[in-house]
Order: sequence, then structure tokens, then C-alpha cells
Amino acid sequence: MAESAKAKSAPNELTEKQLRFRRLVSQGAREGAVIALIALCIYLAMALVTFSPSDPGWASIGHDTSVQNSAGRTGAWLASLLMDFFGHVAYLFPVMIAGYAIMLIRRRNDSLDLHWPLFMVRFGGFLLILLSATSLLSLYSVFGLGASSGGVLGTAVSEAMVRFFNLPATTLLLIAIFLFALTVTTGLSWFWLMDQVGGLTLKLGLAVKAMVTKDRDASGSEERQPAPQPRREAKVEPPVVNERVSADDQGDEPRWWHKLPGFGPKAPKAGEKPSKGPGQRPERKEPGLEGALPEIDPDPVALESFSSRDDAPPARSAKPVPKAAEAEPRQAQQATSRSLRISPFKKEDQGAARKTNGSQQPSLLEDIESPIPPISLLDPPEEHKERGYSEESLEHMSRLLEEKLSDFGVSVEVVEVNPGPVITRFEIKPAPGVKVSKISNLAKDLARSLAVLSVRVVEVIPGKSVVGIEIPNEEREIVRLSEVLGARVFEESSSPLTLALGNDIGGNPMVANLAKMPHLLVAGTTGSGKSVGVNAMLLSMLLKATPDEVRFIMVDPKMLELSIYDGIPHLLAPVVTDMKEAANALRWCVAEMERRYRLMASLGVRNIAGYNRKVKDAIAEGEPLLDPLWKPDEYLANDEQERPELETLPFIVVVIDEFADMMMIVGKKVEELIARIAQKARAAGIHLVLATQRPSVDVITGLIKANIPTRMSFQVSSKIDSRTVLDQGGAEQLLGHGDMLYLPPGSGLPVRVHGAFVDDDEVHRVVNAWKARGEPVYVDDVLNGAEGENLPGVPTLNEGGGDSEGDALYDEAVAFVTEGRRVSISSVQRKFKIGYNRAANLVDAMEASGVVSAAGHNGTREVLAPPPPKN
Repeated sequence: MAESAKAKSAPNELTEKQLRFRRLVSQGAREGAVIALIALCIYLAMALVTFSPSDPGWASIGHDTSVQNSAGRTGAWLASLLMDFFGHVAYLFPVMIAGYAIMLIRRRNDSLDLHWPLFMVRFGGFLLILLSATSLLSLYSVFGLGASSGGVLGTAVSEAMVRFFNLPATTLLLIAIFLFALTVTTGLSWFWLMDQVGGLTLKLGLAVKAMVTKDRDASGSEERQPAPQPRREAKVEPPVVNERVSADDQGDEPRWWHKLPGFGPKAPKAGEKPSKGPGQRPERKEPGLEGALPEIDPDPVALESFSSRDDAPPARSAKPVPKAAEAEPRQAQQATSRSLRISPFKKEDQGAARKTNGSQQPSLLEDIESPIPPISLLDPPEEHKERGYSEESLEHMSRLLEEKLSDFGVSVEVVEVNPGPVITRFEIKPAPGVKVSKISNLAKDLARSLAVLSVRVVEVIPGKSVVGIEIPNEEREIVRLSEVLGARVFEESSSPLTLALGNDIGGNPMVANLAKMPHLLVAGTTGSGKSVGVNAMLLSMLLKATPDEVRFIMVDPKMLELSIYDGIPHLLAPVVTDMKEAANALRWCVAEMERRYRLMASLGVRNIAGYNRKVKDAIAEGEPLLDPLWKPDEYLANDEQERPELETLPFIVVVIDEFADMMMIVGKKVEELIARIAQKARAAGIHLVLATQRPSVDVITGLIKANIPTRMSFQVSSKIDSRTVLDQGGAEQLLGHGDMLYLPPGSGLPVRVHGAFVDDDEVHRVVNAWKARGEPVYVDDVLNGAEGENLPGVPTLNEGGGDSEGDALYDEAVAFVTEGRRVSISSVQRKFKIGYNRAANLVDAMEASGVVSAAGHNGTREVLAPPPPKN
């Protein structure tokens, strides 16, 4: 068994070696490029600085072999070529090479994939710089340079342009080309430069003016100070630009911002309204303020508050919350009397996510002393930006939503808009007499009218008497698993079965406890993110619990999704790919469940937590408990045997990636085993995670749904599939790629969650980290089913198969068929209350024995044997 596990893990090790080799080659290539660029820059600089026209060059004539250039003969040749063609502009070449070397050093941790369109644009800008700079140097001998300072290229271009234009027009055109080419090549913004220069100039002027004002106030304080005090108390309004005066300036002792050297006006605090409405320009002079502020010149102040962006934050924010206060006066002037409130979802304080350095890959000398791998193995969370709709778009969509629903005969009013990171929810208030079902049936029509992918109607919002309509944003954010695992709600959870699901519609992390579910059903079509969600839940448990706390049994019929976890120390058996072995694993779980119940009953505890607590307390006191279920071997002497001590029991999580395939191959036995485990395995610490991409009634049967109340549905194809999983619609309107509806235990209202994304590389890192910490200890009975051979009530693999004439019901079935003179699989199934497979096997055995005939073209059979004799 261990050899097979090592054989299965060999491809993964080979892949890791290849990745390490690629990283080594990439690092060597990048550092080699930096060294080569620095050397080339120094070499060109030496050649150009020590250039001498007398050295032999590419255009020199003569037999003089003496070279004065510090870069040698080759350097003299290159310097001659560059200086002849480009003149003194040739010094830009080492500058450009040095710039690329500095860029590689600064971005040494980033991937530098060559973007050819951008590279060609920047290269074209550099050519324009060469042309314009050489031409300007050829036209004007600046800095004491000669007429040939522009080289052959500058002379040719400047003469051609002067021939078509005159000298002033050529100069103006070349300067414009140079400035444009500099922006294209380096990304320099001239507007930003003007703002910076203007802001610094205004700051300097205000600082000088404040110093002068301070000296004047100090010299004439005895004459001026008593006079303006009553006037300041009477007039507390700021003189100009009332939007930037804080609440502190309107107290009993106002502190005017113009007296603070080097600082501009303050922005209003959150929740305050400016004394004048937005968009109104303040007058330069107000009556009653001339005596209070004799030194204020309103023009520089207004200009400062308009252009400076460093001293005070702008009054306008990218988020729609501050704009709601500004939108109220405008809406009050409109003809409509209703008010629209735009408020984002309440963001709960879950603590900052752990900082992970995604650029540093796990090294070979990774610290494996910690019992659990660190979260830094995962990719770091992305920076969330405001990517939703603007306030104008939200208002327009609100009006459009009301109009479209009105066209369909539904009168509603949008009362509130909640923008989120992935979706935006519009809360509408239906008119009296409007049923919610009528709005739900218009989901596709609304999606078409609003030109969006899908629209989900939330019929009930807890605590509100409105209906929610969820519309996807233009750009959705990606939720990384490290972002959820680093949240406070996950770190403070003490359960080893804590599952990281993702973020809710407000951007808050969502976690769940598998021990309280106690079983989970996951469904979703291909490409909806179901496998990624299962991987996220598995990694959250692997980064939370040790093998002593949680053990896994993984069933992977597709041999692709869960086989990557083969070899981790949490496994009780290798990843199961044979469905007959999967049935044996479920039968072993039933036997283990019964054994655990007998142990807990003997100790007088009610669940596995109480059992482990009692065992740990006994070990801590130095009196460990002995196994009450142990039976001595009858072939050994009593003095040679010793009753073993009890140890703590780990949780067992059975993960089945595609149990529809298992039910198709093995049959109804799987349904009975799953139902048996789901009914009573919670207290024993055995939990099921079932995933399927075919959520039909023949796979998710009523027996399974009745025993697994916790469901998770990703995007499905139809409303029927959504009702099969969640007992209600809505999953067919999801966005896919991790968007899901989570039905918590004991709740009938699903919660929309944006699932956490997990890359395959992240899974490999965590798996390799656990493989480095230990090897799995497999239990052979899991796949052999030795402990459950004679377990009552548990179907075996040979049930209903093989020699069906040896079945206990075979004689009774023959008597029933021959007496009634009619035969069908369904009649035998109903008569003896058995499964379909067993009834079919009984009928096939009767056909093989000659009791009944073969099935005809319409499926009917004839009874050939006579009825049994009557006593």
C-alpha cells in the first residue's frame, strides 16, 4: 500500500522539481540581464565620454592604430558611430540602458512578461526623442555646442523640415514632438507636473504670507486684539470656501486656517453639511467680515482651495456614500417626492488579513517544525478597489428598474441601493396587492432589459419589508483563500472542522463549522466553481487541524480532483478511485460509527468532544482509561496479553467528489450507506461532504436530502435543479465562477456567498508542506471492509449479485411468480419490499433457471414453470 502511494506521488515530485528548475533559470536570467545591462551602460559611457575624433572609427580614414578611448578599439568604433549619427544625443543610450537596469532591480519580485504592443509604443517614442532632440541641436547651438552637435540624423531631418516649414514653425513642431515622445516613453504626465509645481508655489507663497501676518499680529497685538473678538463671536461663518472649514473652527475660540503656516483649509468631517450647498461659489466679500479679517485676500485662498490636493482630502469620494448627502438637495428639487438612499453593505470588522508574501515561493529549507503549515503558502489577497457602478449609474438603473417593472404591470418603488464588491442589491417596495412571485417570474426579462448577465430576486430579506433585486457589477473582485483564512472570524474559531467559504455580498468573510452542519451537500454544473470550493474547504481544514484531530477518506471517481491530496498524513486510506472500494469505505465508516458509540456509551458521554475530554483528563491525571471493548486472543495466554489504553478519536471527514457516478456504478447500496451515516454519525465525529455536478432527483434522492439539511449550490442549469438542491429557486441565476447559495443548518433562507478562489499551485504547496511533515498511516480495513462483513443492517458488495439462486428470497419469489402467472421486476420489488437491483437479479436468475422466459420486444415475460403443488 505504501509503495503504491509513493508511485502515485512520483509525478507530483517531478513537477515540483521542474518548477524549482524553472524558477532557478528565471532568477539566473533576470540577474544576468541586470549585470549585462549595467556593464553595457558603463562601457558605452566610457566610450562616449572619452571619444576622440582622431581615434580610428567606422568612418575614419588612415592607418593610425593608436587609440585614446578608454573602451578600446571597439569602444572607439561604437562611439564614432553614435556620435556621427546622433551627435551629443548619443548620451541618451547609456541613460536608457541604466533606466532598464534600475527597473529590473526595482521589479525583481514581479513577473516581467514582455508586452509587445507597449514595448513597440515606447520604442517608437524613443525614436521620436532621438529625431526631435538631434534636430533641435542641429538648429540651435546651445550650451556652447557646435553646429554638428545633432549628428548626421539631426542635420538631415532639420534641413528637410526647414525646407517644408520655416524656422519658427519647425522649432515649435520639434518641441511638441519632443514633449509628446517623452510622455510616451517614460510615462511622465505634464498635468501632474504642473499641479505639483503650482501647489508648491502656492504653499511657498502662503507660508511667506503667514509669516508676514504673524509678525504684524505680534507687533500690533495690543491695538488689534480686543477689537475683533466680539465681531468674531457674532460672525462664526468662514469667509470663503465654506466646504473646507472643519467643525473645530466654529467654536468659542475659532482657529482660522490661514494663520497656520504651510497648511491649507480642512475638509468637513463625516456627517457634516457645508454651510453652502455644493456647486455654489462663495462670494469674495461678506458684510461684517472686513474688520474681523483685515489681512485676508480672498483670491489666493480660493485658488489654493481649488488646486491644492495635498493639504486636505477632496470633498468628493469615489464611494457613493458621501455623494448621497449631496444628492438629497438635488432630489428635493425634482418633481418626484420619493428619496433614494445609496448605502453600501455594512462591513464587519473582521481584522486585517494576514500579510503573505506571494512573491517568495516556499524554499527547500522550509521550516517544518511548526505543526501546521503557515498561511503564507497561499497567494496573498488582492487589493480591493471600488469597481461597482457610479452614483449616476445607480440612479439611472433605479429609474430604469421601476420603468421596466411598470411596463410589465408591476408598480414598485426603489427605496435603497446597496452596492457591494461583486453585486449590487436594489431594495424595492412593491405597491399594495403585488405578489412577490410575480416579480420573481420577471428575472430573465429584467436581465435582458438592464443588459446584464443575470438578475436574482430575493423574495425575503430578514428584518425588512422589501424585495431585493441583485444585479452583478461591471467588474467583480476575486476573493483569495488567504483573505478569508487571515480574517478574525477564522482565526478565533476553535473547531478543527472550520470551513472557509468566501465573502458574502457585502465583502465580509464567511466561515462555517462542519461539526454543526453536520453533513454538507455541494452541487453545481461544470465550470461553476464546485471543485474549487471543495478544494478551499479542504485547505481550510488542512491549515487548521493536525492529523491527530482530523482524518480524511477521499473518493474521487474522476481521478483528477482529489488525487492531488494522495500522500498527506491526514488520509486513512489512499484516495479511492474504485467504486467498489468506495462502498467498502462507507461500510467501514458505519462499523467505526457503531464502535465509537459503544465506547462513548461505556464512558457515559454523549459526543466525541466529551469522550476526548474525558480521555485527556485521565491521561493528565496519570490514570489512562482502558479499552472496554477489547477481547483477549483465545490462542494466547492471559499473562501475555494486556488491555490497551484508550486514545483520543479524530474527526473523520468523508469527501466524495462525484457521488452520482458512485450511485450509478454501485447502485442503491450507496444511498443506504450514506443515509445510515448521515442519520446518526454526528455524535461519533464522522461527517460527509458530498459533491455532484448532476443535481437530479435520482442522484439527490429524498432520503439523502432528508438527512443532509445543509446544502451549497453553485450555478445550475435550470430552476428544477435549484429546487432539487435548495428546495427553492435562485441557483440558476448565479454568476458562476464561485458564486453560490449557502443554506445554513436550521435555516430556510439561503445566503449568497462569493466563493474563495484556490489555484492548483496553492494546493500543491500545502500538500507538499504536509508531506514534508509526515507520512500517512493507512488503515487496511477501510478499503477491505473487514470490520463490516457481518454488520447487521449494512448491505454488502455481494448483495443481490453473484448466485442469486442462493438468495433467501429466491424460493418465495419463484412461488409468487408461478402462482400469479405474471412476472415483472416492479411486482417482485413491491411484493418483497427490496431494491430494484436485487429484484432484477432475482428475475434474471429465474430466467436462467427456465422459470420465466426472456423479455420480449415490449419487455414482457411469460411464466414457463408450473405453479407449486398445494398440500
